[in-house]
Amino acid sequence: MDSKVILKGNLDFLGLADILQLLRNKASTGILRITSEYAKGPGIIYLTSGNIINASCGSLMGLDAIYSLFGWVEGEFEFITEDIKGEDLIQKNTMHLILEGLRMREEGIIKKLGPEHLHDRSFDASDKKTMVPLVKSPLIDYGYVVDREKRFDGEDFVKEGKYGTWIFVILKGIADIIRETSQGPLRIMRVGEGAFVGSIAALLKQDNIRSSTARAVGDVQLGVLDSQSLYAEYGHMSIEFRSLIISIDKRLKQVTDRLVDAYLEPNHSKELIKDKKPIIDQGKKEQRIFMINRGRVSVVRNTDKGLVMLADLGPGDFFGYLPFAHIDHESYSASVFASDDLDVRMPDIEELRKEYIRLSPTLRHIIEHVATCISLTTQALCKL
Repeated sequence: MDSKVILKGNLDFLGLADILQLLRNKASTGILRITSEYAKGPGIIYLTSGNIINASCGSLMGLDAIYSLFGWVEGEFEFITEDIKGEDLIQKNTMHLILEGLRMREEGIIKKLGPEHLHDRSFDASDKKTMVPLVKSPLIDYGYVVDREKRFDGEDFVKEGKYGTWIFVILKGIADIIRETSQGPLRIMRVGEGAFVGSIAALLKQDNIRSSTARAVGDVQLGVLDSQSLYAEYGHMSIEFRSLIISIDKRLKQVTDRLVDAYLEPNHSKELIKDKKPIIDQGKKEQRIFMINRGRVSVVRNTDKGLVMLADLGPGDFFGYLPFAHIDHESYSASVFASDDLDVRMPDIEELRKEYIRLSPTLRHIIEHVATCISLTTQALCKL
């Protein structure tokens, strides 16, 4: 691929969060170079298929570098398309990095680089009152919006336990995602403009039951997505890719279930893996993806407070390296334990990556949104 500048501009007009989301949504591969008169040298971010794999800023590398760059509120940027070679030093979901970087800057952990009068306008890292993550996206594909609806403050427009076969995109406003528990409602996260409400499973089953409630916080304008077009696109996917995105969707439900369990009772993760053997160690990079034919797999994170069960997977599910959306699970951030009868197949990662890039922007955004929600829900679970 020939190197060429395809995007450039001013950070005061387009902040780093917006730039990274734009490149993620376009599945872009190349180098983002940022310069500022307040810095001695440039900041460099390396991306593959929209995922951040490394960064440098002065003497800083990897995560330290990418987080420091969220403090650059004035400067110039340019993105150059170029094949990227080398090890992925950053193994985190792009949206997770954005939320964390902006939170750290808001809390003063990251120093702002630029004149004092400049303030970031690109992205709300969290609801400042409650510190619940606020997931947003500046890019909305209105071509897939077939209808618009309005909901008022406190109104539930998706209800846990009820049937529903549609997906909303939030056009304006914010909403809380809530799970009902025996100890009262548990707020999982907060979603804003550009975020999706509804699961991929809703497209596939006429009797799909909602697993969470979505409640308007203030007045909310919703876009109803074109389910027929999305389902038609799903029908053209390979069997492997269909299984993959269904498994991603199931994993979000499972990690949310784990969060509710942890909220209600002590951790019993050790009991759940006592008959399984480790096959992927946390922190050791795995470059392959596996689809389960037979047997079961447990995904477990080792924290300073002990083991935390993230997911229990079976036939049809995947584990290993997800080539286009980091979910902050195995292998960098979790271990994998398997039953003795485990049997797997290994899809071609490059073919999966190419198929992902060919998807419509809306379906790519939905998949990435699910990955982001997995990452943030996992973070909340491990804190509990």
